[in-house]
Amino acid sequence: MRTNNRILKITTIQFPWISFVSNNGEHRKLNVKKLFRRLKFRKGDFGYEIIQDQELFSSVELLDKTLSWLQVKTKIKVSEEEQIEMFFQLDPINAIDHSELDKSQQAELTFGTSIKEVRKYSLNMTQQELGEKIGSDKQYISKIENQKTDPELKTLKKIYEVGLDRKIYVAHYDERDPIGTFDQSIFRYKFLQWASENQSDLRLIEGVGKAASRHLFSNGIDSTQKLAMIPFPEFVSILSETNLLKSSHHPDTWIVQAKLAVAADWYGLIKLQKLLSRNKKSRYSKIEQLARREIKDHLYFL
Repeated sequence: MRTNNRILKITTIQFPWISFVSNNGEHRKLNVKKLFRRLKFRKGDFGYEIIQDQELFSSVELLDKTLSWLQVKTKIKVSEEEQIEMFFQLDPINAIDHSELDKSQQAELTFGTSIKEVRKYSLNMTQQELGEKIGSDKQYISKIENQKTDPELKTLKKIYEVGLDRKIYVAHYDERDPIGTFDQSIFRYKFLQWASENQSDLRLIEGVGKAASRHLFSNGIDSTQKLAMIPFPEFVSILSETNLLKSSHHPDTWIVQAKLAVAADWYGLIKLQKLLSRNKKSRYSKIEQLARREIKDHLYFL
């Protein structure tokens, strides 16, 4: 039974290529001009115009898991009185059969580079040594690192956790913001929801206690947004009205912390707060302590 016969997502369009993900998870790319030559398409045939007009070519959409051009239409006579209008589609079986693996995308889905980086540069370990630690050999490690084989998840866990002494975690990210969204993917939804709901709260700032909050409020600074926007000299002047500038914990970082909260950079804020923490024995930053107490759940997938 044929299983790889549908297209799930168009990833890029760059004339005459269309890159897509097929329903078996493969990243593939199709040269439409080459396909038309193989199928003996000629000028004047229905659909041929998509390789004559790059703008028209780029109007491709995915309809019913099939590459479709809704602007390219024709009428077919079904009876003496009736005609139906059809738009141009590429048969998905032909499209997939005449496409090729997109190796640039497939490489992104493998762990070879990551394993090599940790093994060679972090641990100064040879392929032979890693192979022996997981009950395998140098040749197998070489195949994985050079992306000549795709190991199963249980094998990857063994390589990372036994061979490299690392924990493995499947993260995700948005191509439009890979760094920011990758960082966010380690947090559970409950934490992200809690953080979003409390994003304006000055309690999130390491060093801001009740006395500091009252004083900031009395000067019109009642949110992280307002704290993030205040010029530093003005901020120093406000704190100098009381003893807060000297008695508070790292007030020189409050504006930076507020900016991180406003940007929803929770990973950056937690990392900074751990550096500032008075209690070096504690595993948790201020924002982690607040969240753990209020949502009563784990904050991370890790």
